[in-house]
Amino acid sequence: MKTNLIIGAGQIGSRHLQGLLNLNMPQTIYVLDPSEQSLEISKRRAEEIPNDHIIRFITDWTSLPIDLDLVIVATGANVRKSVLNILLDGFKVKYLLLEKILFQDVESYPEIAELIQQKAIPVWVNHPRRIFDSYVSIKREIPVDEPVKLHVIGNNWGLGCNGLHFIDLCAFLSGSEVDSINADWIDDELLESKRPGYIEFSGTLKGIMKNGSCFSVSSFKGDLNMISVTISTVSESWVIIEGAMSITYHQKTGDGRTDYKRQSATKFQSQLTTVIASDLFLNGTCDLPTYEEARQSHVPFIKTLLTKYNDLTGIDNRICPIT
Repeated sequence: MKTNLIIGAGQIGSRHLQGLLNLNMPQTIYVLDPSEQSLEISKRRAEEIPNDHIIRFITDWTSLPIDLDLVIVATGANVRKSVLNILLDGFKVKYLLLEKILFQDVESYPEIAELIQQKAIPVWVNHPRRIFDSYVSIKREIPVDEPVKLHVIGNNWGLGCNGLHFIDLCAFLSGSEVDSINADWIDDELLESKRPGYIEFSGTLKGIMKNGSCFSVSSFKGDLNMISVTISTVSESWVIIEGAMSITYHQKTGDGRTDYKRQSATKFQSQLTTVIASDLFLNGTCDLPTYEEARQSHVPFIKTLLTKYNDLTGIDNRICPIT
């Protein structure tokens, strides 16, 4: 029997729980959160999934066993470092999955990297577009070592909260790491996040990868709408309209004709977690970026937005309050 733990029982944690409940293997699943209100969210959503697993909802660390197979950390970014210090110092973890943003400050990244290395724990970060059918198919069609251009446009989708998903997508498609990120096109206004206590940005982030690939990621003010993702190489381009059903258009550069149109259902986190956990238990790995791979995008992203945040507030902050 697998012994798994979800830390953080709110909106995203409860979806991870649903994903684990759909696994076809016996489990004891612990759901840890100091907030009874958050635990109630997970309890309600667990009732939506018929299952025979053992679920224990707890508010403190002392109720946990020492040995854990899979731990999913779905807390806010502001407490993730302290949670990981407690977890890795006091428990034996086989596999670890972290939500993003990993940390709000630059210093935490090497500190946690060192702790992970000391404990020899394989760690992945939940950037799930790497396992979306539409993007996996495009990745197979891009010639090796050919630079990629990625353009993302939409309204009010959370540039601070979700921008890293698309930067990681560029890293995945190009097979390269971030070289630099430019915030000159970010709007000179801090927005309130839908999550209390956090901020958001609007405008455009632009960046260059080490192999010459590049990206521009835009979240404009206005009513929330579907996100358009354009992926281009020298000879081809793809346009993906993200929504409940992802639609992919493919064109050969020069003739302007649509070669094909594909549709694929967008998987929810509850479905993705089932795939990720199954891969880990059956193969010992999964297709998400490792901690080190994700760190290559997270650090320049945090540095860039922190500089912008400090410019707008006039304060030398060490923390960029996004999650």
